[in-house]
Amino acid sequence: KNLKLQEEEKNIDEFNQLFKEVNWMKKALDKGFGKGDDVDEEFLLDDYNSDDETSSHQLKEDEEETDERLRIIFCSRTHSQLTQFVREVKKSPFGNDISLVSLASRNVMCINPAVKKLNSQAAINEKCLELGKKKSKTTKFDLDDEKPVKKSKSGGCPYNKPTGIENLRDDAILGIHDIEDLVTAGKKTESCPYYASRAAVPLCEMLVLPYNTLLHAATRKAIGINLKNSVVIIDEAHNLLETISGIHSVSISGGQLATAYSQLSQYKLKYKSRLKASNLLYIKQIQFVLASFIKYLGGTPGKDPSEPTTFSREENKMMDVSEFLVETDVYNQNLLKLVKYCNTSQIPHKLHGFSEKYKSSENSTEENKTGVSAFLENLKKKDNKEVTSTAAKKESDENRKPGSSPLMGIVEFLTTLATNFADSKILVRYGTTLSGANIRFLLLDPASQFKEIVREAHSVIVAGGTMQPIQEFKQQLFVAAGAPESRVMHFSCDHVVPGDHLLPLVITQGPTSVKLDFSYQHRETPQVLDELGRVLQNLVAVIPAGMVIFFPSYNYEEKVFNHLQKLGIIDKLSQKKSIFREPKGTGDSDRILGEYSRAVRLSMEGGGLGSQKTGAILMAVVGGKMSEGINFSDELGRCVVMVGMPYPNMNSPELKEKISFLNTHVGLIDGKQAGSVHYENLCMKAVNQSVGRAIRHKADYAAIVFLDHRYARPTVQSQLPGWISRHVRIPPKFGPTLADIRKFFKSKA
Repeated sequence: KNLKLQEEEKNIDEFNQLFKEVNWMKKALDKGFGKGDDVDEEFLLDDYNSDDETSSHQLKEDEEETDERLRIIFCSRTHSQLTQFVREVKKSPFGNDISLVSLASRNVMCINPAVKKLNSQAAINEKCLELGKKKSKTTKFDLDDEKPVKKSKSGGCPYNKPTGIENLRDDAILGIHDIEDLVTAGKKTESCPYYASRAAVPLCEMLVLPYNTLLHAATRKAIGINLKNSVVIIDEAHNLLETISGIHSVSISGGQLATAYSQLSQYKLKYKSRLKASNLLYIKQIQFVLASFIKYLGGTPGKDPSEPTTFSREENKMMDVSEFLVETDVYNQNLLKLVKYCNTSQIPHKLHGFSEKYKSSENSTEENKTGVSAFLENLKKKDNKEVTSTAAKKESDENRKPGSSPLMGIVEFLTTLATNFADSKILVRYGTTLSGANIRFLLLDPASQFKEIVREAHSVIVAGGTMQPIQEFKQQLFVAAGAPESRVMHFSCDHVVPGDHLLPLVITQGPTSVKLDFSYQHRETPQVLDELGRVLQNLVAVIPAGMVIFFPSYNYEEKVFNHLQKLGIIDKLSQKKSIFREPKGTGDSDRILGEYSRAVRLSMEGGGLGSQKTGAILMAVVGGKMSEGINFSDELGRCVVMVGMPYPNMNSPELKEKISFLNTHVGLIDGKQAGSVHYENLCMKAVNQSVGRAIRHKADYAAIVFLDHRYARPTVQSQLPGWISRHVRIPPKFGPTLADIRKFFKSKA
């Protein structure tokens, strides 16, 4: 009997083993001949239950502890300014007593060479998140089906290790480190400084971060910044109003919509049989929204964006958010729920990974080549003859660049659309092709996004060297955000530079007594351009070392340069000083700045190629890279010349809507309509920021030359910083100007 039982057990074991082998062979066949579906496991969406959204989200919020300890949050515009501040804290009496943590983007703090080499911020963010998900992944099938097997994936980031990050976090809290210190320590310990600094946030007494991180509520929440009982200091706050509006104003292009729709259609086509019903339902909802936007722009979903739309010419349309939702037929969609799904399921990242993997592969069957797949094929082929529009080609290239996830930008737009109804508009630009069209969300009231900071923080300090005119900050930021006027205090102190180190001159006419009027109506007249050339020739003769000339726009700088070149004036100027021009794109700015600095240095040393010249000229643009964040100290900027007044384009739809909004909601400021004050301030803040590039320390000295008769007006001079306006001279004729400049620089020699 026992022998019989043993034989039966043996037969069962053999059967089980045979079943396992057959099952394994079946999976091997599926893996080998099933179009690589098992390999694509990383692209598949996890099961999603929308019914659990509210309860799980509420539970997570309930579990969070509220951290309301006293904390100082210091933010500025650039990482170099933050680093400079941290070094000053180290030297202060509080250097040994305070715990300070510096935060920065992945682009700055990443130490993984494979990620760091990517060419855009979006690419680095997406790759980091992708590697984080690859650290460990539950695989549904192995040799048998009893249990899921958790396998370690080699694709995870080698620097994202919990133990190493905790140790680096502790080091960051125990000592004061700037961003470079953290990155260096991370490289030594092979631990991620980005995640270590974020982990240190709840434990530190002072946070140092870029102000974009502070001003965006979702980013604040993601990092875990609690404003309760905090002292918030915003440095370099001269453009704070525009920065808040810019952060919350989001634009999507027709090319983005077309690419996202096509990628999503291909994704659904490939994985339809493997996705749960809930995922398919959300994907269809996303497709519906994308298709609705494409149709509203006059395009056809699934078609090449370079094909003609239903619009015969370009036009703009401004509307309310509610009107836009109705006209695009998405008013009945729960956008918040859709955004929640996109963020939870990570579909933008998975879709991007899917499209990157298959972007160069050919479809295996002809029957799958629908309009959607044909469009994707079209995107892959650079020399496709059907794509004749240069603009369309450029748009397609932008959407194909590594790390560019079109759906991610659209999700950001939907988030803004769903959460920012108050005091906002939608600007739709229709084009003759879908590539030339776009939809832009405009935030008109920055106070609506700043009010949480004002309400929650213990104190808010905005600071800067060129904050004039100050009244706009008070009205549009603090009072409009709900702060009582009694709480808003204004403090201003003089510059550290002595008054005799500064020579501000307003030149109203040139050597031949032609009035210098660079208003839009007169700035392109030959008489004014000729007189500008004569003024520059005279200034170059008496100004040593570096001379920076600011123009209102790139187009006007080019027009002036071409005109002076035809007259031979550029050649005459270049005999005295080497001439450099700020490039329109930011790519070559550092190179041009380096060459300009080298030319100035060589001329001062009196050797090399610059021995025949007295310095260099940099022709820059207000609002460009050279006008902000670049220090033209000492010999690099012995004279700053401001050509005209850089008023923005009054015909811009965005500016018109902003002025109309301010006139309606803010009222009068010092007896003037708020919209008019805003328009003037945009100009004067840009002027103040540009001319402030020259004076950078207490021993520095420079001449500041304003070329336009309008600078002689008392109303304009009152909007200059006090340390400049009190020393302004307005010579009645051009001749005495040169004498004043000679005398000024002779006294400093």
